[in-house]
Amino acid sequence: MFKNNLKLALRNIKRYKGYSIINIFGLAIGMSCCILILLWIQSELTFDNFHKNGHSIYRIVSNSKYWQGFWGTPAPLASTIKDEIPGVANYCRIAEHSKKIFQYKDKKFYENSGFLVDPSFFEIFTFQFMYGNSQNVFTQPHDIVITQELAKKYFAEENPIGKNIEVDGVLKTVKGVIKNIPANSHLQFDYLSSFQYINELTKWGTDWGSFNFASYLLVKEKQNIIELNKKITNVAANHNCPHVLNSEAHFYLQLLSKVHFFIGSVPYSYAVVSDIKYIYIFSMIGFFILLIACFNFMNLFTAQSSKRAKEVGLKKVVGSNRLQLVVQFLGESLIMTIISSLLAILIVEMLLPYVNQFLEISLHIEYLNQNFIFSIMTIVILTGIIAGSYPSLFLSSFKPIKILSGVFSSGSKGANLRRILVITQFSLSIGLIICTAVIFRQMNYIQNKKLGFDKENVVYIPITKNIGEKYDVVKHQLLNNPNIIAVTAKDFLGTGLIPLANVNWEGKKSDAEINMVISNVAFDYFETLNFDLIKGRSFSKEFTTDIANSFILNEEAKKIMGFENPVGKFLSVRKKKGTIIGVIKNSYFRSLHNKVEPMVFAVSNKISHWSDYGVILIKFNDQNLTKAISTIEKVWENFNPNLPFEYNFLDTTYNNLYKKEKQLGTIFKFFAGLAIIIASLGLFGLASFMAEQKTKEIGVRKVLGASVFGIAGLLIKNFTKWVILANIVAWPIAWFAMNKWLQNFAYRINIGWW
Repeated sequence: MFKNNLKLALRNIKRYKGYSIINIFGLAIGMSCCILILLWIQSELTFDNFHKNGHSIYRIVSNSKYWQGFWGTPAPLASTIKDEIPGVANYCRIAEHSKKIFQYKDKKFYENSGFLVDPSFFEIFTFQFMYGNSQNVFTQPHDIVITQELAKKYFAEENPIGKNIEVDGVLKTVKGVIKNIPANSHLQFDYLSSFQYINELTKWGTDWGSFNFASYLLVKEKQNIIELNKKITNVAANHNCPHVLNSEAHFYLQLLSKVHFFIGSVPYSYAVVSDIKYIYIFSMIGFFILLIACFNFMNLFTAQSSKRAKEVGLKKVVGSNRLQLVVQFLGESLIMTIISSLLAILIVEMLLPYVNQFLEISLHIEYLNQNFIFSIMTIVILTGIIAGSYPSLFLSSFKPIKILSGVFSSGSKGANLRRILVITQFSLSIGLIICTAVIFRQMNYIQNKKLGFDKENVVYIPITKNIGEKYDVVKHQLLNNPNIIAVTAKDFLGTGLIPLANVNWEGKKSDAEINMVISNVAFDYFETLNFDLIKGRSFSKEFTTDIANSFILNEEAKKIMGFENPVGKFLSVRKKKGTIIGVIKNSYFRSLHNKVEPMVFAVSNKISHWSDYGVILIKFNDQNLTKAISTIEKVWENFNPNLPFEYNFLDTTYNNLYKKEKQLGTIFKFFAGLAIIIASLGLFGLASFMAEQKTKEIGVRKVLGASVFGIAGLLIKNFTKWVILANIVAWPIAWFAMNKWLQNFAYRINIGWW
């Protein structure tokens, strides 16, 4: 029976070549999209699943009235929890290193992917050692562990254990080499330093009020996590953590497997994160595209019903029952689906290098992986059943008497189904097109929105020790080039993690802690980037008191303080006290996903203190960029002859904040294009079939004088009205979906009815 059905299926594929090619190619495109999305989803869902103790590892997260889901914790919290709460077996703190210069012999490079960690890091997380072992690392403050890739970069084929490598002028001893970090780890790093080294750094607050460190706990078996959450908050309160006492902060534990898909209100700097919504979005897109391909199959299969009618009639006369016919037609569908799946895998293999390059990931097909085999089999079987279900039931329902007497007609039922399928296909395709258009409009809005400062024609370089200590001389030498217009400096760029501090001011109505972004700048900062000063004045060297006791606010800070005109009012932040001398318009330093933060600016001449994250900003005219960059490089080499030269464009850095959204827009564009191709293939096949059915009618009309355009218009009209109806169905659904997506942005476009 199987052999006969296989022969019949292959014979029918050969007999109806045109329709078979359209069906196979359409299904192959749909299935290739599904496989690509499946590979990505599997990659996302396996994040951090390689850790032996993964089910018992939790990260400490906090909520307060100022933030939700903040991963930062005070330095003493994790160790105190282990000492005071019996249910906790171990702890580890993680802090991100700023960019460091590594040097071994004649090899010298910037490295910006490192962490400070406790010695217990390898007791909690599972990373495999190639050289050394977890017991002997971090016994000294200057111990370091590097990855296989970094070891090869500096030591080639040497065993680096015990060797010294210079990090920002400090000798570090390599105590371990671990295998390269798996791509599905939310912790991505090239090197690890001992947490003891933090005592030699000046930028990290380590008291109960500084939430600077990510803390992980290894929790003992069968612990009540809700009760643990309460105990952790109580521990912090008992040790007078100011955010718990004054800002209603409370801590809770987050399972390791949830970390990758968790996006709180404070931007991440150390963890690789994603949004779980994209799993659902792309799962739906893959399903819809495959559904469109399946609808094509149904459409063309039922359209051919008159050609298969005699076959059905004869089989029923000689004794075939309906179940046998259903099995035969489903078998044909499955065979075509299997052929399509082989073509789909070939398409995926061709596309994967481009997908990996575009998304900066490393997807690949593991043909012997049980999950992959099961997933492909599931896709093939479900596609074959969905695509072949209605055609098999439809064709097997024909009455043999009507067929063999020559009065058979598939009737309005088949025509109505085809109309419904056309409407559904094009509704999905049009919906994807609308989503693509909205995403591109939002991206265009973001890229062209005025940020409150001028980011064009600005280069920035890191503040290293020599550059910071001799900033005034550096600035003077740079300004000697006529292509360089202005030079200034800032203690951090502001696109990522931002420093907050409690601010007090004259007339403050509450004793509650109110945190604002605190930033130190050099003279000429506001002038270099063309900030709009709306009240008071800017910082000036003519006023000798500006460095000691002057502040400038943005509009948001002024609003929170409740002043109509705050100029001249008293303000204190950290250990500095002074008066407000000016107010600038709100400026958007971070992604427009976030609302603008209240900001307080102070001017400083201690540029060398900003060496961890500080930048020198250099504005140039656009007449001769090459000469400007050449001058910057020469000045750099004058002060840092042994350090690699590095520069970045400010506008590029800000554009990269929306990299994921741009990728999303391009992916939607790609999928929308595929959906249209698949739907159009089906429409083309259906129109060809309808034209073939109307051959005699067309001949009669031409004899009676009908023009080619008139006949074409008559045929097109049958489909046009259904495509118009598809638009009416798609518009409100797409509007609702995109309106929900736009809620992720604090600043967004409005979707007009048009």
